[in-house]
Amino acid sequence: MSDPKVDALGRVPLFSRCTRKELEFLASRTDEVNLKPNHTLIKQGSASDSFYVLLEGEAKVEVDGKARPSLHAGDFFGEIGMLDRGPATATVITTTPARAMVMSHAQFRDAIKTSDSLLSTVLGAAADRLRRDSLDRGKAG
Repeated sequence: MSDPKVDALGRVPLFSRCTRKELEFLASRTDEVNLKPNHTLIKQGSASDSFYVLLEGEAKVEVDGKARPSLHAGDFFGEIGMLDRGPATATVITTTPARAMVMSHAQFRDAIKTSDSLLSTVLGAAADRLRRDSLDRGKAG
């Protein structure tokens, strides 16, 4: 029997190497939410306590007030704050109606503790985002 939540997570590149069992575990740790346009999900500099996987819709991203590439279905964000509980490094605002899966810090911690490959992928994605933002700041200066 197919589970729509598990299937949706399986289509997200971040989770592409997860087994069906790992995807089922992840799905049990997420909440699905419907979002209206112009809803601020994360605000740069504020505490960030959620990890998001965008299932439908789009969101804009700003770092230091400058536009970054938009997010679309399959994209994720909030992973940096999940790793260290520090302030958000970007602002993310929906631009269309959207549907997302959300994990609290505790849910995220449980998920990455069960999969070394998932932890490695999340750390790599966080490092890549931080490096890109740092390089972009250097070009602007």
